[in-house]
Amino acid sequence: VLDAKGAQKYIVCNADEGDSGTFADRLVMESDPYMLIEGMIIAGLAVGATQGYIYLREEYPLAHELLNIAIERARAAGYLGQDILGCGRAFELEVRLGAGAYICGEETSLLESLEGKRGMVRAKPPLPAINGLFGQPT
Repeated sequence: VLDAKGAQKYIVCNADEGDSGTFADRLVMESDPYMLIEGMIIAGLAVGATQGYIYLREEYPLAHELLNIAIERARAAGYLGQDILGCGRAFELEVRLGAGAYICGEETSLLESLEGKRGMVRAKPPLPAINGLFGQPT
């Protein structure tokens, strides 16, 4: 689904948790990954995004495994894909491992990393909601 200007929209979850001692999101991802997936699907449908990315800290192998299993189960149940539960709306979700750099926890640096570039902070404006991942609203 493209917006009125023909732009693809993205939803990105920052699950990098680069700050020392921050594990709140890790516990959520490892104990109830469906909560995160559901939230991203709802956000995607609300803003007209068709693609979501979970930018996950590389040091969380259990969360990575559990999120991938949960995403596949959600897809098999019809909650992800080209025609979510027959409603005609699409949303895909993918886990991407972080670059292992503290700076990639900052939103624009994270977007640079997702694009396959070196994680460097972007000047603002424009804000990521206008010109984010791949130059599209994020």
